[in-house]
Amino acid sequence: MIHIAICDDDRPLTGMVEQLLLKIASEQGIDISCEVFFDGASLLKAATEQQTGFDLIYLDIEMGDMNGIHTAMALREKELPALIVYMSGHEEYLKELFCTEPFRFLSKPIDETTFCSVFLAACERIRKRAGYFTFFYKKACHRIPFDRITCFESNGRIISIHLSGKDEIRTDSLQNQFYGKLNDIEKQIMALNERFLRVHQSFLVNFDYIKMLTSTEIEMLDGRKIQISEDRRKNVKARFSALLDEKGE
Repeated sequence: MIHIAICDDDRPLTGMVEQLLLKIASEQGIDISCEVFFDGASLLKAATEQQTGFDLIYLDIEMGDMNGIHTAMALREKELPALIVYMSGHEEYLKELFCTEPFRFLSKPIDETTFCSVFLAACERIRKRAGYFTFFYKKACHRIPFDRITCFESNGRIISIHLSGKDEIRTDSLQNQFYGKLNDIEKQIMALNERFLRVHQSFLVNFDYIKMLTSTEIEMLDGRKIQISEDRRKNVKARFSALLDEKGE
């Protein structure tokens, strides 16, 4: 199931976008749910409070008190990794959008062919990063969605799973620790999800939560800085660039 939010103060347009999504999803056999919002504040509240969150958000730029860019910045500050597709008739905003890591920009009026191609590309991106990491703790099996995991950290034989902001607070951190080897975790994950980077002997990080890469370290969206091992720098830079290229395809 792909959870989609549509946020625009133009009510007829939100209805049209929702109908287009349902039509394409039905034709392509894609399971989706849609929620409509008419202002940024209500979208932000729902995205923060809902346990499932949103995978894809269609967001107008010019709205009332809280415009689309401010809404997206608030979503990113809360480390919510949803793909954002901006919708606007004003392309002069394009430079301002980069700080919110948008997936695509759709010009109004909406062209159905372009809309369809963008939606299918978003579904493919979501599919690639979807899935669960499974581990055992106290003889019980636990499953955590990959897109909620910011990184894995190894300390001796103990592996800790760090989650995105709201999940980290809600979940007992001791339940996200288990015995294992990070080399084995890396092999297991790369067979299922290629968006994790091994930047250090002790860290395996999720590309979607990286804010910035330098020659010697990465900075995560939550502000945490992690050193890149000297022998891994070339490979990390190459993988990071490849994922960036994929993100803009």
